[in-house]
Amino acid sequence: MSIKNFKLTVQYDGTNYSGWQIQKDQETVQGTLKQSIENIIHQNNINITGSGRTDSGVHSLGQVMNMKIETNMNETEILKSMNAKLPYDIRVLHSEIVEEDFNARFSARKREYIYQITNKGTPFNYKYYWLYPYTYDLNVLNSCADIILNQTDFSNFCKHSSDVDNYNCNIYNSLWIQDNDGLKYNISANRFLHHMVRMLVGTMFEVSRGRLTIDNFIDLFNMNDNKKYILTAPSKGLYLSKVCYES
Repeated sequence: MSIKNFKLTVQYDGTNYSGWQIQKDQETVQGTLKQSIENIIHQNNINITGSGRTDSGVHSLGQVMNMKIETNMNETEILKSMNAKLPYDIRVLHSEIVEEDFNARFSARKREYIYQITNKGTPFNYKYYWLYPYTYDLNVLNSCADIILNQTDFSNFCKHSSDVDNYNCNIYNSLWIQDNDGLKYNISANRFLHHMVRMLVGTMFEVSRGRLTIDNFIDLFNMNDNKKYILTAPSKGLYLSKVCYES
């Protein structure tokens, strides 16, 4: 048997999980995937690396992970075997064998998120949208989205951690779109910080409601320790939609 580096694209409903990252005495997506592959190949201490951490309750349409395992199984066999072991709310969509130096986190060049909002709550969407009861102004929201596009320092729009060296992000896309179900926010960047998208979304809606002005919103990027004006949107409306790598 040889050691192979598998790159997997994973979709999951985050409702029942305490986020991506393994935590003691908590059910997590990473921990569930780890248990699945260890049961299949009968090896312990398999290291699974994700492109990034998603918070408790956050979903994924295209999380990417990699794992180096010793096996004779090919890509298709790994995909089918893992899906047979995984619960209904986690699915491996794609599997491939990649170069040894590929790392799902450090090889990533761009990450894309979407956030979904509706004012039409149903028994079928309440776990996947922020059910927002107030009126909103799409033009104001997109004015805020344009401001985000020109920022680099997001230190006020994240949960601080000693593990983070800096709070700079390069934003590639920031746009609100109206659709039949409500509103969808699209944002992409080279990296994202803990709670960053949820804080941006919640605060944009504070501007839309008139509780903050556009100038107030701009000031939040330029003033230190101004978090009392920042609203964090619920996790259930947030999706990691895509992770991009160099060809």
